[in-house]
Amino acid sequence: MKSELELQMPKFATDEQGKSVVVLDRASYIALLIRGNVTDPSYWPPGTEEGARALARIRQIEHECIAKYGEFDWEKLPPEVQDEYDALCSLLDRLTDTGERISLSELLTEERS
Repeated sequence: MKSELELQMPKFATDEQGKSVVVLDRASYIALLIRGNVTDPSYWPPGTEEGARALARIRQIEHECIAKYGEFDWEKLPPEVQDEYDALCSLLDRLTDTGERISLSELLTEERS
């Protein structure tokens, strides 16, 4: 899972009744669910409910590792749990993927700036 999930800027508006409204793109909303550890699938957009289950399992694996070793260390997980953890993180990565891509040359140029 990405160490820092990037969010798009939300749009702030007012509805017909004068109430504030915040509009987020889907990937940013899911990133906020992940940051907030929201594992209730009813908060996840339709078709992404498996993200809630994946996040819950990721947190369970982390909790069990911390209980056993005092910290989370992926390398201390059994190989089959490492594979499961990686697959679950990949699922969450796909759900937060905006499709935006950057070339290596652009990335290196940004790093030098």
